[in-house]
Amino acid sequence: MSFPRILRAAVLMISLGAPLAFAAGEAPSDWAKPVDKSFNLYQMSPTLYRSALPNSQNLPLLEQLKVKTVVSFIKDDDKTWVGDQPINVVSFPTHADRVDDADVLKVLRILQQAELQGPVLMHCKHGRDRTGLFAAMYRTVVEGWSKEDALKEMTQGGFGTEDDMTDAIAYVQKADVNKLREALASGNCSTTVFSSCHLKEWLVSTFNEERPPHLGH
Repeated sequence: MSFPRILRAAVLMISLGAPLAFAAGEAPSDWAKPVDKSFNLYQMSPTLYRSALPNSQNLPLLEQLKVKTVVSFIKDDDKTWVGDQPINVVSFPTHADRVDDADVLKVLRILQQAELQGPVLMHCKHGRDRTGLFAAMYRTVVEGWSKEDALKEMTQGGFGTEDDMTDAIAYVQKADVNKLREALASGNCSTTVFSSCHLKEWLVSTFNEERPPHLGH
């Protein structure tokens, strides 16, 4: 690691109020625990894991961990490596620089519903930016962590460098956690009535279809 990068990391830790012990590898006990760093696999809770894109060689480990559902944030089809294993595959391709509150709420609901069936693995390509964003929002909205604590885990938890998580950090910093928590509890698809998901719900309820009706022939 170059000196400028070390300096930036130190400045970030100070700005987030991180104890110096974090830099020495003494992470808090409630942070995600490394399971297999070859594909950035970490355990967030007894029923939630995060990682980079797995492959078929990782299946025996996922089977050992009793993973029942895999949630992907990339376009690649997980069925190519899951094969005929009894793992439920959920695809929600996105980009960290385009994520909005509606996306976060949808992902949190997917994760919570899937966890009822057993352990869940969520992943993107590298397990840093997109996965880091949704992991941090799970921590804050579902588990009640502060933004500061979620950002510390995101940037210092071993998933990658700060430069790899620019978009995720930006979203978490500006997110209104209270509004997201209220929307999640109430069943709303977003934190604002002007969201496109509300328009879609209106179209479905009004025309019983997912796109505007054709005008004319």
